[in-house]
Amino acid sequence: MINVLLAAYNSEKFLRDQLDSILAQDQTDFQLLIRDGGSVDSSLSIIKEYTGKDCRIRFLGTGKASAKENFGKLLAAADGDLIMFADHDDVWMPDKITRSLKAYRELEHKYGSQTPLMVFTDAKVVDAGLNEIAPSMIRYQHLVPYNMKLSRFLVQNIAYGNTMLFNRALAELARPIPPSAVMHDHWITLVAVLFGKIAFLDEPTLLYRQSGSNVYGAFHYTPLAFLRKALDGPGRIRKRFYQNVTQGKALLERFHDQLPPPEQEILEAFASLDSMSFLRRRRCILKHRIYKSGLLRNLGMLLIL
Repeated sequence: MINVLLAAYNSEKFLRDQLDSILAQDQTDFQLLIRDGGSVDSSLSIIKEYTGKDCRIRFLGTGKASAKENFGKLLAAADGDLIMFADHDDVWMPDKITRSLKAYRELEHKYGSQTPLMVFTDAKVVDAGLNEIAPSMIRYQHLVPYNMKLSRFLVQNIAYGNTMLFNRALAELARPIPPSAVMHDHWITLVAVLFGKIAFLDEPTLLYRQSGSNVYGAFHYTPLAFLRKALDGPGRIRKRFYQNVTQGKALLERFHDQLPPPEQEILEAFASLDSMSFLRRRRCILKHRIYKSGLLRNLGMLLIL
C-alpha cells in the first residue's frame, strides 16, 4: 500500500486540480491522507466533498500548523509500505506513481526493502495558470542531482518532497521530524543520505506550480537573479544557511552513535560552523567540500557567511 500525504492550507484555488490529478492516477492502489493546517477559506469543504466521493481518502483533521509541521503529523500517521508527499497546489501527471514506483523497485531489487530507500524525480515548472515556465525544475535551478554526498545535501536540498517516493524503513528512521529541521523533505533526504540509498529519475512527474504562496519556490539560476538576491540583503542568506547548521546539529544529536566515521566527522564540523572564526569557517567548508550546485552559489556562500 502506498500512502500519499497531502498537507492543505488555504488551498481553495488549486486543491481540486491536485485532488483530481491524484485520484486519476493509472496506479490506483494507494490511500490519500489529508491534513489541514488551519485553513480559513473553503479548503475544508472541498476536502469533505472529496472524502465523500472516494473511499481512498482519509481526512486526519485540521489544526494550526506550518507546512513542515503539517507534513510531520501526516508522516507520523502514515502506515503504508511506501510514502509520497503531495503539495496542495501542484498537478500530478497521470503516471507519476507508476514511474516513481518502477524506479523504486529497481532500487529495492538492488538493496532490499529493509534498506532506507528514496526516489525523487524532476518536475515541470508552471505558473498559477499551469502555463509552462520551464520543462525541467532541476535544470531551471541549475542543480546537480547525481552527487549524493552528505557534504552537498547539508547546505542544499535537491530532492523536493513533492517528487519523492520512499519506503517505510526510511520513514521509521526519519520520524518524528524535529522542530529544528529546515523542512520535512530536507530532513528525510539527509537521513536517506546517511543510512540508505537514493535514486534520481530524470523525468518530470508533476507540474510544480509557482503560485506566489510557495514556502520555497523554484529559483531561476541566473547571474541577474543572484544579484537581486544579494541586494535583498546578506542577512537573509546567512539566516537560511545557519538554519541548515541547526538542522545538522539535530542530525548529530539524534544519530551520533549510529554514524559512520567519515560522515560523523563532516557532520561534527558542519554543526560547529556557527562558533568558528571567519577564516576557520571557510577552511572547514573547503576541507570538507561543503558545496552547493553552481559556482555563483558557492562564491556567495564563502563571501557572505
